[in-house]
Amino acid sequence: FSQFNKTKSLLNPSLISNQNNDYHIHLQRRSQWSRVTVPFNTLALSFIAKKLYKDVSLGATFLNDIAGDSHFSTNGLNLAVANSFNTKENSLAIALQTALYQRSIDFGGLIFLEEEEISNTNFTFFDIGVGISNYRKIDRNSSLLVGMSAYHLNTPNQSLIGSNEVLLQPKYILHSAYNKTITSKIKIAPTFYLSSQKQDRELIIGSGVSYKATNFVDLKSGLYVRMNDAIFVSFGLQKENLEVLVSYDINTSSLSNASNSMGGFEFSVNYGWSIVKEQEEI
Repeated sequence: FSQFNKTKSLLNPSLISNQNNDYHIHLQRRSQWSRVTVPFNTLALSFIAKKLYKDVSLGATFLNDIAGDSHFSTNGLNLAVANSFNTKENSLAIALQTALYQRSIDFGGLIFLEEEEISNTNFTFFDIGVGISNYRKIDRNSSLLVGMSAYHLNTPNQSLIGSNEVLLQPKYILHSAYNKTITSKIKIAPTFYLSSQKQDRELIIGSGVSYKATNFVDLKSGLYVRMNDAIFVSFGLQKENLEVLVSYDINTSSLSNASNSMGGFEFSVNYGWSIVKEQEEI
């Protein structure tokens, strides 16, 4: 996802304890490479309960991903539990995430130059991830969030031919976001994201901007760069507890000639709410 900070289970499971409302529902969908091949489509649906018991938060995310001509699909559910340690100005959270995924592939639409021996076109695997994050309120107008996470710590097998040597390598993520109130109407959120998985690296830098249009509506936008790959912009609005964002990637990599610089379209919908607990009369 280009809106990488929206589906918290894919960025850092400890972030489920970092939200304004007690409960949170999130829907996110991305479609990309329609100019190059059969579109790659990704869907995530999440539910989060903050501090469900004392300082313990719970989260669940359903993920559906279908890629290209082979319809290489990944479907699964991940569950996260996070514990936070809070003071007036600071909140430190740690989390454990477990997941069960099912992957399948269809070779009917593919052509091979040589005969391939593929016996494992449908398999299931278990996955383990952890995360830690720290939110600190610097002053009344600014705050800083920093986090680290790690996924696929159990290196699950991914082979389509039954080999024990094809493993999903651990993925490590470092991220931060600085929130600053510029005026009574304008807020900015410079953001940094770095992921590493074996020889692969991904670096994203950019900033979101929020403008208070009315007492009930905030207009949101953002400009980000995924180094050596794409520039993406986002637009949306937030009305009370509902936020809707749309983003689009402009491809800048060597694939831009084939894609006409068109990358991926993505949208997210977030809704949060809190339950006011009645105090017992004395």
